[in-house]
Amino acid sequence: MDPTSAVTELTESELLELRKSDAWLPSEATRRCLVEGIPGPETLPCLQASDVAMGAALGPNNAQDPIRSLLARCYNSESKADNQRLVITADMVSQDLDGLMQLLKEHWYHAALVLTHRLLTSYGHGFDKVGQTSARLTPLTAQLWLLRLSLLKRTQQYALMNQELEAFGTLDYPDVYYEHAPHLYPGRKGSMVPFALRLLYAEAPRFIERQSEALDRLYFLAAVVARLISNLENGYTEDGSVVCPNENYQKTSLVLWRHRECRIYSCCLSIYLVANDYPSAIETVYRMISRLEPFGEHHFLYGVLGRIYLKFGDLESAERMFEKALEGSPADAPSTRSQRSMYSAMLLIADGRFNEAKRLFREVFDSDPSNVAAANNLAVCSLYLGQLEEGISLLELLTTPKPPVLGSPQPTPPLLPLHDSIVSNLAVLYEVESDRAASRKLHLLERLASVPGERLHARAFKLPLT
Repeated sequence: MDPTSAVTELTESELLELRKSDAWLPSEATRRCLVEGIPGPETLPCLQASDVAMGAALGPNNAQDPIRSLLARCYNSESKADNQRLVITADMVSQDLDGLMQLLKEHWYHAALVLTHRLLTSYGHGFDKVGQTSARLTPLTAQLWLLRLSLLKRTQQYALMNQELEAFGTLDYPDVYYEHAPHLYPGRKGSMVPFALRLLYAEAPRFIERQSEALDRLYFLAAVVARLISNLENGYTEDGSVVCPNENYQKTSLVLWRHRECRIYSCCLSIYLVANDYPSAIETVYRMISRLEPFGEHHFLYGVLGRIYLKFGDLESAERMFEKALEGSPADAPSTRSQRSMYSAMLLIADGRFNEAKRLFREVFDSDPSNVAAANNLAVCSLYLGQLEEGISLLELLTTPKPPVLGSPQPTPPLLPLHDSIVSNLAVLYEVESDRAASRKLHLLERLASVPGERLHARAFKLPLT
């Protein structure tokens, strides 16, 4: 596939749909470059030199698989780890986008990273390709970069993620806009950099202890989105250049950009909660409510507010928010009853009434064994009530894959979708329960090593990583 090939056969309706999602407002300097045809600086992202090893063939047992690596460390034996866990590598799939999609579908994230490295290198983004024409960003390579950087975030390689993002500059050079190359992208408007990549660029510093910088970037992003929304509300297209083609275009684009605005504020909220900055967190949630209320999609955010109030002991406000979260929900619907029980149980825990809370969490879990929050809270209540073995038994049940179906080479999925918090809480209960915690955690690791893919972070097992 040629990443520089032009898209030339789009209909007018297709161009309008793409315009909504691609819309962005360049800085004044960049806008002048686009209007006057001035080249301006180029966006030439490249893979880091320290990352070259990702492109190497690592053999049938990829040492970068975190679960296998942890097994090898615990056993002090590579071969024993290989016998315990089958790892899929980038070498085992086709070296193209189809192979990449296969790895992602099966949750082999490190192998997918290796393949993104190879594909981006083939498109001119390798370390030794810096400055070459072929390394210019295209719609295809922009999507590949988004995928790669998202995988670096998923695998918690935050330093490398930030290093590779630096090569993108501010994501505002003229060549990231379709108008820069109308001969390649006739009729296209806006930015070939996906919004999700701009959001990732904005929040990235928070993962390397630069929260203030992340907030500055996020609020700048929010300000640009607010201008886009203002243009739409005034009857113009996102960039304010022409009148909206029709009412449906205006409505659907407004919904899209209001949701994107809330994604930005959600990132800000995460930063405030980690910092225990509850006033800023509450203000941010109310801002999100005001954006989603016109669409009737805001009620769940009152539940978020309730949990924030619980964090600093304001039970009265929390209860009021939980009630607002359920307003408009069908009272007899199973989902409403389940959510009401969850909210009531949270209030009971905050009030130290663990027996009553446990009963409610048990009701929720029995009706929906996939409810991770109910399972975790059941275990917490058991711990506080001195019923440690009951809590351990519950979490062990949820982390034990079912026996393989006759004739099937792989186990069926576990009873509960795997989640780091379930494994981490079970490891903590082992530590509280006995001095045999290390061996029990190793048995837990061995149990879950049979589940294919990277569905858990290795640190969830609370075993030594080095």
